[in-house]
Amino acid sequence: MKNSEGMPGDHAGNGSGFKHYFFWESDPTVFQMVSYCATSAKPSWKHTLAGGIISIVVGLILYFEPALSLRIILYFFGIIAIIIAIVLLAAAAFFSRGSGPLTPVLLIIGLFFLVVGALAFWKPEVIGGFLSVIASAVLIIVGLGMAATGMFQGESVTRKILIIAGGIALALLGILAIFHADFTSILIIRLLGVFFIAGGLVSIAGAFIFRRREEKTDPGYIDATIVEEERVD
Repeated sequence: MKNSEGMPGDHAGNGSGFKHYFFWESDPTVFQMVSYCATSAKPSWKHTLAGGIISIVVGLILYFEPALSLRIILYFFGIIAIIIAIVLLAAAAFFSRGSGPLTPVLLIIGLFFLVVGALAFWKPEVIGGFLSVIASAVLIIVGLGMAATGMFQGESVTRKILIIAGGIALALLGILAIFHADFTSILIIRLLGVFFIAGGLVSIAGAFIFRRREEKTDPGYIDATIVEEERVD
């Protein structure tokens, strides 16, 4: 809100004199400060660089240690399943005070997740096979869907061929995962590692680009004019 002189005002509500601080609207340093603050609010290039390095490290572990990586992934899956089971069982205990079909449903689903989580630690190969079958079915369905979409889409011939070929490749990978689960699991883990490594390299390159941009846009100083005005109501 502005006072009678067109400058930013303040409501004291007590009728006494007070000191008011403001930036002159005609001073170009105000816009310089706003630009500097907007630049400083952006994510630092150091965060992008750190994320890229972590992504490369994770990718190397996934590529060179696929069996260990798969076991760790299964352990994480087990932890998540147990947490979901605890939440569902707690919800079943809460709703058990009333009447309705919700309590037994939550109880059954919670016990199922609890068993799955326990098997992920006790028999990880069983859960790995179960997840492999689910992943195979998903790959086959998605691959056939992509191939069918590429056949009926009115795109260019090159794009249509790429979509159909990608869909067929995914479907074949799903079929291979059904009959050769161990080989396909290691292959998928290594492909995931390559993806992480490529993403890390892109992040590191982007971090250096962000650094150069920050060096160009950083003014190095803030020159602001603060005027003190005393007004008596």
